[in-house]
Amino acid sequence: MFFRRTRVGTNPTGRAIPGAGDLCRKSEVTDEEIKQATEADLKDETAKPFAFKSGHTVDMAKAIETHPQAKTLRADKATTPGLRRTMVMTALIRGFPD
Repeated sequence: MFFRRTRVGTNPTGRAIPGAGDLCRKSEVTDEEIKQATEADLKDETAKPFAFKSGHTVDMAKAIETHPQAKTLRADKATTPGLRRTMVMTALIRGFPD
């Protein structure tokens, strides 16, 4: 499970479940919290799930796992810090890729 209270992707009925970007647009999480979750993952890839003030939590490892480009670039030590940060944040915002 990606989010504890709200997961990204679709549920068994096929209804879309919001990603962090959707939660941000609904003002349930802030841009700053998304940046904090990204930075926490970049500091420690084994960190506990990140908890947003709204009560939503996200397992960043699973978010990265579901985003092939982010997974590849985060693992590649030659990737620049800026690109690594962008891809981790993209994985968080986007959630499960199409």
